[in-house]
Amino acid sequence: MATSAATLTRIIDELVRNRPEATSEAIALLSSKGLLPKCLLAPPKQKKVSRFASKAAEEYAEAKSVEIPEGFKGSGNNDKITVKDIKTLAEGPKKKVNASPSALQYARDNGLDLSRIAQGSGAEGKILLKDVKDLKEPDPPADSEDEEDKPAKISPQAAKLMKQYDIDPDDLEEVEGTGKGGTILAKDLKELVDMIKSEKEEEDDDE
Repeated sequence: MATSAATLTRIIDELVRNRPEATSEAIALLSSKGLLPKCLLAPPKQKKVSRFASKAAEEYAEAKSVEIPEGFKGSGNNDKITVKDIKTLAEGPKKKVNASPSALQYARDNGLDLSRIAQGSGAEGKILLKDVKDLKEPDPPADSEDEEDKPAKISPQAAKLMKQYDIDPDDLEEVEGTGKGGTILAKDLKELVDMIKSEKEEEDDDE
């Protein structure tokens, strides 16, 4: 709405008469005389800057009562916090389990909790397949220690598969060799290899 000539004249007169030294003083003076429109008197609206990348992320954080750590930077544009970031904060950091792929898969398939195993029987306390199976089944009676201590015979192709898929030798206790003299062949490792492949595919999907 345009200001009338009479109002402009009054504004000029007030400014000449009082000679305010700053803009704020001039605004206060003219406001007290009723010479300024309301739109100029209202404080400018400040746009709220959200830390979240979307409304969904903000609502998810409220629903889960997730507290955002000070200085936390999200994975969205301009460090905005996404739904994925909220899920990560809600679940907490994932603790990597020191277990062989076959042990992890067996535990997952049978609903077994690996935290029940204080230390595995593998190198550096690594949890092996036999450790996980001990959770489900009691230890068999010790019949012949000499028989148990004999290392399994492994064919060159089977050894190559073990190296490729990071299969622990101790995991072979549950594998029955079909080769000569009980030698473990590549085909005898099919079940273990399939389990490891399945686990890797699930890890890739999670990423």
